[in-house]
Amino acid sequence: MLTVPELTPQVLYIEPVVHPEYLCRAVHTDGVIYCEKTAEKWIDDTLVYFYSSSIKVKRQNVKLIHNIHRLQPIIIDEKYQFVLFPLHSCKYKNPFFVNLRQLIDFKKVNNKLVITFIDGREVETDYDYSFSKKQYEKTLFILDRTVKHQNAVRKYFKDREG
Repeated sequence: MLTVPELTPQVLYIEPVVHPEYLCRAVHTDGVIYCEKTAEKWIDDTLVYFYSSSIKVKRQNVKLIHNIHRLQPIIIDEKYQFVLFPLHSCKYKNPFFVNLRQLIDFKKVNNKLVITFIDGREVETDYDYSFSKKQYEKTLFILDRTVKHQNAVRKYFKDREG
């Protein structure tokens, strides 16, 4: 039986929810999935089960390679540009995550952050606009460097074989 992860590149965002049974929900292009785990635990379980990695390893890589120590983007699958980045810190490890691949833009409207996604959906939040833009730029930088590094390593080993 083929198992498919609940967190796929079609996730728009993961947000904490106030609910007696669930701690967060993932909003996809075609629906919503609720989870009784925190967002970080859900991401970690997905990484372990489907990608043979963990959130801890992903964070260590970002820390060592890119020298970013706080609120690090989590590169789940660089091939499909599936990168989740947090818009705030949360001591309960249940921050609001945005999928870079699905994001179009951030706008500030009436002192609110409006997030626009590729399917045309707009989500209004109370998160800081300038911080969100910085997180977005940091995430683009990390993804770009990661892809370039992997291409360089592939080229290096290909050149050595030939």
